[in-house]
Amino acid sequence: MKKYPFVATLFQLFFCLFVFFPATLAQKSFEFANILPVEAQPITSVAPQFFGNYESDKGKEFTYEFNDKGIFLKTINIQAISQKTIRETGKYKVQNGYLFGVNEDSIPCFFEDSNYYFGVRNSIQLVGADIANQLCLNSPTSYILNSKSEHGFVPMLLEFKNNQLIISSFDYDAEGTIFKKIKDQQQLVLENNPLSIYLLQPTLKEWQKTAKKEIFRNPRVFIKQ
Repeated sequence: MKKYPFVATLFQLFFCLFVFFPATLAQKSFEFANILPVEAQPITSVAPQFFGNYESDKGKEFTYEFNDKGIFLKTINIQAISQKTIRETGKYKVQNGYLFGVNEDSIPCFFEDSNYYFGVRNSIQLVGADIANQLCLNSPTSYILNSKSEHGFVPMLLEFKNNQLIISSFDYDAEGTIFKKIKDQQQLVLENNPLSIYLLQPTLKEWQKTAKKEIFRNPRVFIKQ
């Protein structure tokens, strides 16, 4: 059976989906040593009024689910099984546009170039019990999702407006000049890595003075279903 996965790892997923910023190509990379906002306490879910499924305005490829257990990202993994495999084994069966035998339920499929193509739904928990990523309240209608990286945290802004979820990725200029006022910047020296990684640890005052509109950009819209 052939597989065409959308997602390799959770951390790669964040960068594939949202972190399309020039800084990833720069010689300097910035992360935060601690979760944001500064002095905020982590929570496991958003407010109940925001519970539900939010589907990308560009299609059904990615859906976010918010409930009392946390935040989940639902994806569709495209796979294919050959007509020959179905014919020669008794495990699979195609009937009326549905494929049987992949899991307990039948799956819609379509035939092309001697293969039957179908989508398998996957669910990845982003926030919740025993998850390294941390969610913090930013305002009554917005949250910061702190994605755990190898060295620190990469923030992402989640905003709820008019039955929409707006996700903005962490962004900055190549030299990180927007962070100049943050005094505590630890440079990590990594062997055989030309990228300089800086761990930022702003004070509450320094964080409050940081222009949020300049570090959270590239918004993507998801519609509540």
